[in-house]
Amino acid sequence: MALEGIRVVERIGRLAGSVCAGRLADLGAELVRVAVDGDPLPNEPAAWRDHPFANPSAEMIRLDRGDPGFGARWQGIADKADIVIVTPEIRENGKAVADFAGLNAEQQVICAVSAFGIGAQEPPLADPGEIEMQAIGGSLATTGGTDGAPCIVDLPILELFTGLNAATAALAALRVKEAGGGGQVLDISVFETSFTLTGTFLGNVLSGRTRGFRNGCRHPLVAPWNAYPTSNGWVILCTTSNQNWLDLTQVISRPELAEDPEFATAAARISVVEKVDRVISEWSRTVTTEQALAALQACAIPSGTVATTAEVARAGTPVPCRRMAAPAGPAPRGTAASGPPERPLDGIRVLEVGPYTAGPLAGRFLANLGAEVIKIEGSGGEDSRLWQPFVDGVSCYFANYNAGKKSVVLNLRFKQGEAAFLDLVKTADVVLFNLKAGAMERMGLGARRLHDLNPRLVYCGISGYGMNGSARPALDTVIQAEAGVIDRIASVGGPAKGGVSIADLGAAHLAPLEILAALRKAQNTGRGSVLDISMFDTVAWLGCIGWPDGDPVLPDHCIVQTADGWVVALDSRSELDRQLNGVEPSGQTSAALCAALAEVSVRALPMLELDEVYALDVAKRDGLMVFERADKGGNCVIAAPYALSRTPVAVDTRVAEVGADNLALTGCPPPLK
Repeated sequence: MALEGIRVVERIGRLAGSVCAGRLADLGAELVRVAVDGDPLPNEPAAWRDHPFANPSAEMIRLDRGDPGFGARWQGIADKADIVIVTPEIRENGKAVADFAGLNAEQQVICAVSAFGIGAQEPPLADPGEIEMQAIGGSLATTGGTDGAPCIVDLPILELFTGLNAATAALAALRVKEAGGGGQVLDISVFETSFTLTGTFLGNVLSGRTRGFRNGCRHPLVAPWNAYPTSNGWVILCTTSNQNWLDLTQVISRPELAEDPEFATAAARISVVEKVDRVISEWSRTVTTEQALAALQACAIPSGTVATTAEVARAGTPVPCRRMAAPAGPAPRGTAASGPPERPLDGIRVLEVGPYTAGPLAGRFLANLGAEVIKIEGSGGEDSRLWQPFVDGVSCYFANYNAGKKSVVLNLRFKQGEAAFLDLVKTADVVLFNLKAGAMERMGLGARRLHDLNPRLVYCGISGYGMNGSARPALDTVIQAEAGVIDRIASVGGPAKGGVSIADLGAAHLAPLEILAALRKAQNTGRGSVLDISMFDTVAWLGCIGWPDGDPVLPDHCIVQTADGWVVALDSRSELDRQLNGVEPSGQTSAALCAALAEVSVRALPMLELDEVYALDVAKRDGLMVFERADKGGNCVIAAPYALSRTPVAVDTRVAEVGADNLALTGCPPPLK
């Protein structure tokens, strides 16, 4: 186990802290959980803290703040820990302050998890829970049906993602500590995690588009891409190429549409998306979901069904990451770095293969932590370099997921490109890729061959269904549907996906944690690892807190439209109407409605649109969003969502030109376009 010999103490508070502790225990750490009577607890359901998902098997110690010997007992427990996770918050003069009593930041890794960050001045809301954080952090602004009504994701996704981030930061700090750099304090906030999840929309906000992101299951740029009614349910259908469209016209028995100029291109189809969806619905209503899937998948058209939580639960316990030892066997024991690093991953080389979101964002997180990340691109560069909107001539999407990396152009399907890649493997610590199952093996770049060259290599693959699973296209929308997330979004008029890319981003946040653990194992044993990360299992894991039957996970709440926006109230709609005593929410401003509800002790807050989220003071602190103009070599990037006191995360906003590093790293210039 990667963390064998490491002792973790969790002082129970936020769910995110428990998720962090559980992930570290899963990696082999000894875990002690401490419940303190009198600690302030967040506005979360108490059942979460007792759920098997958030309550891993571990020693449990109960303390009482009022006991005269409390301080000494707590310090005695904490003193034995390598990593201490604290989540309760104490408020002093409007500022969130962690309770660090009894801890030693010079020698220990102290992971403080809070809503808005330790030291955040005048946070927007006191003690927010998951529902309120979805409203404040931007995810609610992007989730809902095409009627424009926002919808909560009935899962604590922000707490869960924050827990993964906290565990990643803890392992990064542990790496520094074991290299002689001492302990440090980690400041992890739910808001910063939520903010990073909106990176897909960053360019839109910067270019002036701030509304209209709630599209149900539609894609803003591609059609057809939606949920379609069948005779017994729904089918998700996503076209990713014009060939998909041509094949689809045959499936729905409308071959004449292939020649119709109104539908000839993706741009044309998106301009008449209502008509496109109507045509497909006419067909889908005549078949069962099973018949639709069989026909679509026979033509390799990305598709899936909207599974319920109960159906996902019956499929078995998800394993987001399968870990295997390097098949090449032990190599000589590794040695620690010669001195404490300035950044946790100084000296680590990562080769990154694969486009778009999951792999590139995971690679960028590693770059933020100090790794040298070499992006392997095809001739002309990754397609997302051309995705609008642009900021100072650079795709904002590409910049946010790839800033701070080097670029090497290699065609891995040809001998020359393969040979250059294998030479880089000999000097690499990590190979990270997100491709279809079996793609690396088909190129002759499977784990066994690479470990023969470099036994210490961490070989990390991200795919839709695992390296040995289905090789069919794994799109975020499809996986959200198949893994049960869409079932947890109560949208009117048809299914709606989570507005942020939960499947892609889930894998991107999990991968750095697993890679850091595997690097520690390689350093201590000389043995590399194979990490098999399944996007489907990652999303199913996020939903486990709603098992087995799919009962509501989040507390009662309702979302009502006001004269100038939307208000989220922590009460049922019927109870809210009773409290308002005939007052119509649509006739009031959001601020006035929230004030009226506060008078009757109902917690409520306005939903923030993305431009309002980006304008918050807490969104601007500590370099969370970093902008450098292109003439200075940079772009706009949202930083990694963790702050380390001794080895701060550094965000390089520079975007390398295609093949800029070919000559330096391979000795050959990039091939001509």
